[in-house]
Formats: sequence, structure tokens, C-alpha cells
Amino acid sequence: MTPGVTMEDGDFPRDDDDDDEPKARAGRDFYAALNVKRDASEDDIKRAYRRLAQVAHPDKQASPALREAAARDFNRLNEAYEVLTDKDRRRIYDVYGEAGLAAGLEVGHRHKTIAEISEEFERARAKEAQQRMEAKLNFRGSYGFSFSAAHLVDAEIAQRRRYVAYKRGAKLSSGLDLNGVDFNSVFDVPLASVLDDRATGYVGAQGQMSRGMGAGGLILGMRVAASEHTSWELATVLGSNQSAATLNTTRQLSEHTAGNLTYSYSDAQGGLGLAVGLERALFDEHTKGSLSWNVGPTSGMSTGVQRTKGRNSWKFDLSVGPASTGIAGFFARRWSKKTSFRFGFRAGTAAIDVDFGGTRRVGSDSAVGMSVSVGIRGVHLKLRFNHSGQRFSFPLLISPYQRLTPAIVMCALTVPWTIVAAVDRYLLSPAVAKKEATAKAKLRERHRERVRAAKAEAAEAAEMLRRDTEKRTEKERSANGLVVEEAVFGNFPERGVPRRGEPIVSGWGSDGGDDAWVDVTTALRFQVFDSSLDMIEGLDKAGMLGFCDPCPGEEKFLRVRYRYRGAMCEVTVGENDALALPNRSHLLPDEWNDGD
Repeated sequence: MTPGVTMEDGDFPRDDDDDDEPKARAGRDFYAALNVKRDASEDDIKRAYRRLAQVAHPDKQASPALREAAARDFNRLNEAYEVLTDKDRRRIYDVYGEAGLAAGLEVGHRHKTIAEISEEFERARAKEAQQRMEAKLNFRGSYGFSFSAAHLVDAEIAQRRRYVAYKRGAKLSSGLDLNGVDFNSVFDVPLASVLDDRATGYVGAQGQMSRGMGAGGLILGMRVAASEHTSWELATVLGSNQSAATLNTTRQLSEHTAGNLTYSYSDAQGGLGLAVGLERALFDEHTKGSLSWNVGPTSGMSTGVQRTKGRNSWKFDLSVGPASTGIAGFFARRWSKKTSFRFGFRAGTAAIDVDFGGTRRVGSDSAVGMSVSVGIRGVHLKLRFNHSGQRFSFPLLISPYQRLTPAIVMCALTVPWTIVAAVDRYLLSPAVAKKEATAKAKLRERHRERVRAAKAEAAEAAEMLRRDTEKRTEKERSANGLVVEEAVFGNFPERGVPRRGEPIVSGWGSDGGDDAWVDVTTALRFQVFDSSLDMIEGLDKAGMLGFCDPCPGEEKFLRVRYRYRGAMCEVTVGENDALALPNRSHLLPDEWNDGD
């Protein structure tokens, strides 16, 4: 890791899938077209194809318009079937999607092997990645500005501050006191043309200032991916007061285990140092354990476990040694795509404190955060702002530990959050909502004609399925089984439990021409068998027969209102989530069934 650029205690895990910039759909999902799992066998694919082909075959349609629509859908089913039943083409599609498949078909006429196709595709992608890397130096850094407001809270501290200023002949400011500044900034230097395309250098600077005294240094380093399993990094800091150097080697020892070895030198630690560590996946891919041993010159050991799955993440560490002994950890939860909350603690010889914090993204590359910590170092309010790799922190001392009172602690834990909640509700949220609404309107206008055509095709596909589904739906209804009453797919406002008679979405019953959703009731009824419906996780629902993408670039949901055993139910899932009907958790309140 680059010296000085480290993860702060108050940081939150970032959801890399989040992006405020709308993106177009990156190709068709052949598995969704046939409604099969990605690991489906050839027999499963054949059965799914035969079932869909029976209703989508042009010869099965009564009118010329439906025959034309059936021919289009039938060709799509054939294309999906041909790709997924060809082992070589399926391998390319699974790894590279339609782009790789198109490349394979193009070079296939020249009788190139799958390995050659893959190599050419990877080479093209690597060239593009290198061009992007060289076009951007990847500036990153951290900047801290420590302030004190203790004199504004405590009259005795204010009086002592005035006395010290009087003795020194200094002039006091009426606001906050600046206690210290620290910074660390580096940028990458591509070394492909000098050494190797696997090597990257970096250059930067760091500095600290506190109470009129300061120090700084020049950072020089290089990272090299020596092989598929081994990498190393050399970093030096040439400082005005002291210098340091580290050499870190990391190797993948097995599928689930990685080891690292670090040599270091600095005057502050009294010469050479050595540290070894292991990191291993525990239980599953979401949990990792670590063990490190600082051999010298100041010995110590630490171990920890960290788990990140879904919206939650937590970490617990234990360290033992003469320099520091104690425990530390945190629990964080991502409440939404843009907001996270965190609780952390430390207890040991170096520090005892707890902190509560939150972070909110305000753009594709920006985030703001705030936390409050209470411990033996006093009460601090910490503000943070991150933008495009630049991290700014503003710790503010509210009260030192010696002057803490229950009233100060209570105010520190409640007043900032009250202010933040008010600002968010009355200023930030309306502004963000207005910006998002404007961007969404522009996006929908740009795709208006394309969406209308896609909805028309989905409606034609639903009409093809209607005759087959009507008989089975009536059979389910007479048997008091599973009957899909209404289903909608697209972007629509979230809501709680609906009131009796409330439509499934606003505007339901209209033609839905310019709405960001599409009626998929018939398409869902087609998937009901023996009073059950199962949709596979990870499939692109927009690619299923009778579906379409009614709002390109926007988050989509599927909402289904159905009856089972006479009881009305409703469920909403994400566009790539699994769906299994019926389920007791989907039951609507009794008022929905009164009088039925």
C-alpha cells in the first residue's frame, strides 16, 4: 500500500456497483431468453427451447401481424439456443458476452481456435485499459485539518486560552483553533515504455504540522506484478527529519490463502524491521481472516476476521504486544445505495473510544461523512469529504476527556445528527431529487422511440402467449391455486403495504405508452406451473419473452400481485433477484380478502 494513503477508521465499504451515471444495457441475456440457469445442462436448455418454440412459432399464429412478431421472437430464441448448445460459443459468451461472441464469429471464418480468439480479445481489452491508464495519472491523497472548539463550549478552557495568549502576546481568533495539518498525496507514473507493462511507479509528498512545528518528505515507490500469483512493492520516504523504506512482497499461496512479507527500515524504529502475515478466506467468499506477526524490532502479533455480505459488514481485530494491546472493530450497514452507517470501538493500551458515523454519496465520485467519537481523548466531531481519490478530513475537538460531562456527551451525540437530518430533509434531498428527476427526464426522452418499439414488441409477445396462458390460468383459478392477477416491470416509486383497492402502480389501466414500466401479467402467467412460479436469480428479466426494458439506464423492479388459496398477495423484487411464488410473507392484510 502506498505510504500514508490508508483506510481511515471512519471509512465505509463502497458499493462498486453503484453509479449515478446511467448506462445502456450491454447486450442480450441468452439465458434469460430461454429462462434457464447459467449452469443449465444441454437437456435443460433443449426442454426450455421446445416449450417456448411451441408458442412462438410463426405457424401457430392466426393473424399476419402476430406471425411477423412470432418470427422475430422465434429467431431470437433460435439464436439463444444455438449459442448455448454449442460448447465453444457458450464458453466465449459466458466470459465475454455478446462482444466476445461477435469477435469469435468474425474470426471463426479464418479457422482460429478458441484460445486464439480469447487471446486476441484479451489483447484488445488490455490495449484499451493501458490507454485509459496512461491518460489518467490517478492522483490520490489524504488531507487532514484538526480544529478545536473546546473554548467555545467550556468557559474555563476559554479563560485559560486567553491567559496563555496574553502571556505570549499572541492575538486570538474568535472562531476555531487550528491544531494541526497533515497531508499525503501521490500519483502514478506508468512504466510500460521504460520497464514493463506490469510495473507502475508513483511519486508523492507527505507532511505534518502541529503547534508551530512540522516535517515533510518525498515519496517514491514502484509496484510490480511479478507473476500471476506474486507481486511486490518498494516504497521510500525521504524526509526532512528522518527517512524510511519498505519492501513488501505478496504471494497467492493457494486458492483461498495469500501471504505477505514486509522488510522495513527507519531511524524511528531503530533499524531494520520484519513483519509476516497471512490472509485466508474463512467459511465462504464473504469472510476473511488475517494473522500478522511483527518480528522486530518492536515485536507484536495481531489477528482479525472481517465479513462483508449484502448490506452489512463487520470486522474484529485483536492485537498483543509491548507497543499496543487491545481489541478493535466496527459494524457497518448500507441503508441505501447512497447512505451507510457505522459503529466502531477500540479498547486497549493505546486508545479507548467508540464512534458513530454515517456517509452519503453525493455523486458518482464524491461522498460526505460525519462521525462522533467519545473516549479518553475527549469528544470529537469528524467531518469528511471524498472526491475522485482525494480524501479530506476535519476532526473537531468538542471537549477534552478531563472536562467531559454527561450534558456535553449527550449534545455531541444528538445535536450534529439533528442538524444533518434537517439539512438533508429540507436542502440536500430536494436538490438531489430535482437533479435526478431532470437527468431521468432527459434519459427517457432520449430513449422514447426505442422504448415504445420495445413495448410494442413485448405486447405482441404477450398476445402470442395469451391463448396458452388463458386455459392454464382458468385451471389454476378453479383449483384455487396460484393466479397472477397483475404484474408490472420497470421503474416505479417505492411504497409500503398497499391499501385495499390501490392499483399495483400509479397509472395502471392506461396504455402505459410513456410510463417507465410495462405490463407483464401474461408473461408471468405463462411461467406458472402446478401452482408455483420460480424465476432464477441473476437473469436479466428484460430479456425474457413478453418483457422489455421500459427505462434504459434506470433501476428496475418486478412487482407481482397474485392470489393463492383465495388470499391476495403482493411482492416486489429487483430486476436480477430471484422470485418464488407462493410465499406466506407476501400476504396482504385481511382487508384485501374481506368480502371476496
